[in-house]
Amino acid sequence: MRKLFVPAALTLAVCGCHEAIKVPTAQELLANRQLLAEWQAKCNTGEYSHLPATDKTDVCSTTNDASISAAQIDAGKTESDFFGNMAKRK
Repeated sequence: MRKLFVPAALTLAVCGCHEAIKVPTAQELLANRQLLAEWQAKCNTGEYSHLPATDKTDVCSTTNDASISAAQIDAGKTESDFFGNMAKRK
């Protein structure tokens, strides 16, 4: 019984100290591009890059969604500027 108690107590202590990761929403990331860049770094090469695939998906999916949306928004602005400039020339 004592042999099982020590590992069980140690496991509970470690798990109890583990704090949950607060993942920002995609809207929060799009509103704050600096926060998006920080989370991209965390997910690609930082502290969350070593997680197993299922855990990484849970933590980094909003970052990936926000990255795609940000790229689409930027591309839309570029195209809008291009066509706006072309219309002004005529």
